[in-house]
Amino acid sequence: MTTQQPGDTLAAYIRRWLTEREVSQLALARRAGVPHASLSVLFNHGTVPMPSTLRKVAEAMGVPLGRLLVLAGHLNEEEYETPIKESDLARLYEVGDLDADEWEQVRDFARYVRSKRKPRPLT
Repeated sequence: MTTQQPGDTLAAYIRRWLTEREVSQLALARRAGVPHASLSVLFNHGTVPMPSTLRKVAEAMGVPLGRLLVLAGHLNEEEYETPIKESDLARLYEVGDLDADEWEQVRDFARYVRSKRKPRPLT
């Protein structure tokens, strides 16, 4: 049994979008203003683009950025359901070159930090 990687899931989502609209990878890359290679390596090797690239692709596709970030493994569903402040989004761009394993370590650390919080008093 093979485990599906974030890049595979993201590639399948974008591929389905392209097929349904009869749009080529090259046309989407041009519309998004990103190198065609950014999409090509996603489709051919499962390499997940940086969040800044995903933002441009999401805008070109007319889909929520958060959906692509979840499919890419940059966010989990819970994080997606929680609105992202612009300041937090800016932080994502700062660490946009992390691979999937490194992102998982970041998420693990964030869960650890949250688990150590003192309960807030009810008001």
